[in-house]
Amino acid sequence: MKNYLMKAQSILVYAVETVCIALFVLYLGFMTQYYILFYDGTPEMFDYYKQLQVFNKEAFNLAIIFVCLALALLVFDLHKYRPGLVGLALAVGTTVYISLNSINILRVIPKYEQNYLALDFSTMEDYVPSTFAFNAALVLHSILIVLLAGFTVIAIITFIQRLKDGNPLVRKLI
Repeated sequence: MKNYLMKAQSILVYAVETVCIALFVLYLGFMTQYYILFYDGTPEMFDYYKQLQVFNKEAFNLAIIFVCLALALLVFDLHKYRPGLVGLALAVGTTVYISLNSINILRVIPKYEQNYLALDFSTMEDYVPSTFAFNAALVLHSILIVLLAGFTVIAIITFIQRLKDGNPLVRKLI
């Protein structure tokens, strides 16, 4: 049972890292498909573009923090060992921080998507509105929350196993 839990914990750490990197890449290129609203759009589209730019800046900054927190899970070897006290605190803290911020992003994305689809694109030749970036963000943030919840549950279980086995709360480095 312990081996299965550790394998699951390891897989979840790598999955969290992968999704965080995917979010980073998504927000890095998020505005690319909306530049045409800036260049060829109406004043209403330009105003929307500026609002979307503010959202993207905040989401990108959060994605950088998400990647750093996910890397911290690797640095503290939570993909290899049962967590000690610091590892458990990191797992719970990372889950809470990322999940709360992801929930906030999940709340605002539909509003931005709705405002985007409400724009009149008839003035722009050959422009096909795409909501791919919005939908990808919704899916990735949802997956991330689920992965982190599962990771935290398994980290708590393996932490309790560590205590039952009489292992110290803090791993000796020397």
